[in-house]
Amino acid sequence: MGIALLFWIAATGVLVGGRAAVDSAREEGVPAYVGARTAHAALSDADRAAWQSFRSGAAQLIGPGQRFRDDITTAGDSLSRIAEVDSGGAEGRDRLRSVNAQVVTYQGLVEQADATYRKGLEDLGYAYLTYASTMLHADGGLLDRIDEIAERDRAALKDRHASVWVTEAAVAAVCVIAAALLTLLGYVQAAMARRFRRVLNLPLLAASVLLVGLTAWFASTFLRVGDSFAAASERAMPAFDRTVRAQIAAADGGARALRADRPVGTEGGLDLAAAERAQRPLTARLGAATDIGGLAAGLPAGTAAVAGLAALGIWLRLREYRG
Repeated sequence: MGIALLFWIAATGVLVGGRAAVDSAREEGVPAYVGARTAHAALSDADRAAWQSFRSGAAQLIGPGQRFRDDITTAGDSLSRIAEVDSGGAEGRDRLRSVNAQVVTYQGLVEQADATYRKGLEDLGYAYLTYASTMLHADGGLLDRIDEIAERDRAALKDRHASVWVTEAAVAAVCVIAAALLTLLGYVQAAMARRFRRVLNLPLLAASVLLVGLTAWFASTFLRVGDSFAAASERAMPAFDRTVRAQIAAADGGARALRADRPVGTEGGLDLAAAERAQRPLTARLGAATDIGGLAAGLPAGTAAVAGLAALGIWLRLREYRG
């Protein structure tokens, strides 16, 4: 039956398109976004840590400090993760290479500040450190470049969430085709009942019941997938972002105070454990959005069964007529 084939093609198209959109977000867009935001937070905290070490006098013994080095490592690891999943093409790769080069330059300036400071040239050391901070925070500077990567990946996630394959309209279109097929089965059943004076055709009835069940399974699965994807995009990601933004604000505020030679506490700044906790709901929601159960196998098998039962019902009546 041609309309059964159309139903299978439409449902499979939504299945494949929706799964591709969610998988792309889970495996590429979100990891890249999380990596960019984490890199920003780590570099902001590195700036604060370096200034803390210099202002406290610890730089004479330990340079910019272990926290600075840990933050630089975290930023480098985060940028490496972006490179592994980046889908920005040649332009994206060029931007990422530029950012990595700027991180190396920033680290080199801080190390130059440390070397100069230890030689007793404190004013020159602070000048190098100020230049390094300016490189981070200036308009169009390193942190702005990293934010451009994050914004690109946030926009890509929104585009995937808005994909036609994961909207209620796509599910509705498949349901309309299913309703047309169900109407056709009902019409065939009624026509045969009038023609052969047999009220009930069990194979056609079974085909109708199976089609209703298959359509309900498809619709409920994709509505759940859509809800999970929406929860990831509209709630879990902004919640993660708020956590990281608070850490960035704390680190930047501390660095500004230290540059002005005002005392600050050591609390605040980068907290990777808190960021990871904030990321878990996002990961879980995206994982739920990829869970379609046995629909990938059940859809073609169920559609074939509907078509086969319908054909059997028609064949049985025709055989009775010829007999």
